[in-house]
Order: sequence, then C-alpha cells, then structure tokens
Amino acid sequence: MVEQHASPGAAGATVGAEVPARGTTETTPRGERQHAGFPYQEFKVMQFNIWLGGSQVKGGREGIADTVAAVEPDVVTLSESNQERVAHLLHDLARRGLTYFGEEKPVDPAVISRYPIIEHALFPSWSKVVVSVGDTKIVAYSGHLEYQYYVTYLPRGYGGGTPKPLETWEYGWNKIPTGPITDADLIMRLNAASGRTRVTETVLADAARERFRRRLTLLAGDFNEPSHRDWDHRTGHLFDHHGTEVTWSTTKAIEDAGFRDSYRQIHPDPVRTPGFTWPSDNPGADVSQLTWAADADERDRIDFVFYHPDERLQLLDSILVGPSSTIVRSERVEESGEDRFWRPTWTWPTDHKVVLSTFRVATR
Repeated sequence: MVEQHASPGAAGATVGAEVPARGTTETTPRGERQHAGFPYQEFKVMQFNIWLGGSQVKGGREGIADTVAAVEPDVVTLSESNQERVAHLLHDLARRGLTYFGEEKPVDPAVISRYPIIEHALFPSWSKVVVSVGDTKIVAYSGHLEYQYYVTYLPRGYGGGTPKPLETWEYGWNKIPTGPITDADLIMRLNAASGRTRVTETVLADAARERFRRRLTLLAGDFNEPSHRDWDHRTGHLFDHHGTEVTWSTTKAIEDAGFRDSYRQIHPDPVRTPGFTWPSDNPGADVSQLTWAADADERDRIDFVFYHPDERLQLLDSILVGPSSTIVRSERVEESGEDRFWRPTWTWPTDHKVVLSTFRVATR
C-alpha cells in the first residue's frame, strides 16, 4: 500500500501461466512488426510497488528483479523506490543479462526502461521520463501519492490516518469505536485534503503540453486512493463499502483529462473483475504485516496504468501479476472474482499486486 508507518506476460496470458525462464529476456527492445501495413512494437508497462525495496521479505530484493526479468516490461513505474533501491534493481537485472535504464537521480517514485531515457523531470509525488520507440516519443509519468488521508478505510470502520485537526483525526489508523463512517461528502472532503488530486493535475497539465508536441502519454502509479469506477452502485454492498458510493477525485480528474484506465478498459465490471492490487497475500510475510484493517475487507484497486488515446497507441491487454490470494479480515483467501493473474513461481517481494498493461505502439 504505502511506506510502512509505525507498526505478466504477453497479451492474453492465462491464470497461472508459466513464465519464461529467468535470463532469457532480450537485452534490447523488441524488433518491429507489421500491423495493417504499419510498423509497430509491443510495449509493456508495469506498475510495481516494491515494498521498501523488497526489504520486508526474505529474498525480496531478488524477487523484484526476478519479477521484472520474468515479465519483460518495457517501462516499469516504481513506488517505494529511492536512489539505492533503483541502483540495486539495475545491478540485479544486469547480472541476469538484462539492460535497463534509470533516471539520473531516481527518487520515489521512479521509472526504469528498456529504452534509453532521453529526458526526465520531477514533480511533487510524480516523476517523468521520455523514451523513443522508433520515431515515436513516449512520455511516462510515475506516481506515488500521499498515503495519509486513506479515507477508503472510513466505510470499513477504521481511521485512515487523517492528520490533526481534521475530522476523524482522533482515530488514527485504528478501529472506529462507533463503526463505519459512510458520509460520502465527508469522505470526499477529507480525500481532497490529501492533495493527491492537486499534484496530479500539475502532471496532467504537463502531459497536455507533451501531446501538443505529438508525444504519447502514459500515467501509472500507486495512488493510495481507489477508482471512482470501483465505488459505484454495483459495489455499494460489497467489499465492506457499507452502501457508500464515492466519486474518488484523482482517477476522475485523470479521466476528465482524456486518459483511459487500461485495466477497466479490458475488464469493465468491478464486481466480476475487481482487480484488487492491495493488500496482496505474500507467503513470505506474516498476515499482520499485510493488513492495516484487521477486521475488515480492505481490498481496493489503488495501482493503475492510464493511457491517453492516440491512433499510434492500441491497448492489447491488462492483467495482474502476483499471488491470486489476498487478505480479508486477517485471513489468507483466494480471490473469488474472474481477474487473470500471472502467478509467481519466484519469491513475491511485495504487499501489492502488479498491474501489467500491454500496448501496440506505431514506430513511424
């Protein structure tokens, strides 16, 4: 989900699909193919919260590199990263014979790429890189947004770490003695105070300028906020929403700017394919490390890959990478929906699931 407080594959991959042997990934970007007479390349984007660089699980650092090596993404947006963690990852990938490029001084969030990074910039809670796929420039934004004000917990009967003196601050991250808070107006007001939407609007303005230059724009990250598409009338009485419908403002602002949610484009039904990314089960971690709301169903989709439509960019698929089990009320359970998982055969390094979206990019 976030920094701890006190306390894949090709399009059409199937559930439990076997992954390629580690070390077989190409060391250069994929060659051009033809579609409708035009040259293109497949382009995979991975959103990956690396849980403090894999430090919370034995073998976690190796598991991060194994995940990237198995999936072969072209761009990885990293959350809970820093300069040392990115350096470790690039080193570990090089040991596997894989060449990836990072920003000059990576922070949290960060980006690594199979293509050389030709430009990069930083914004509050966001980083930006530009890569060239043939003649096509792609701008990728990586976000890791404020973890406090996690008010998706209020309807679940837990405080969301809202700072003093704002309403609900007195609950901290603890159970609310009087039970769930389902006032959608209050939830949206406290969510706005997080600043997640405000800092994202800065990036959306930059992305609009980049599209004016005929560049493709992608936006991914760990938002620490759900999607407005997942908290409507269809899910009101599921997943401990307790009848609450919330128009979560960050994803709404991104879609209002013309971006599309790659996972929801492929899997539009939030009941049949909820696409939860947090919390993920992790066999190497105790359940107490994987839940912040021990008596609730706290599952949410808070990791995303968005893209702005363009005739040079076609979404092919979007799946989850990670264990198909999760944590509900402090119990390890299998997800009951129809989401497709590429389940790891290596050490899973994080308390999130990865979002992997595959595109076709015209190269000329």
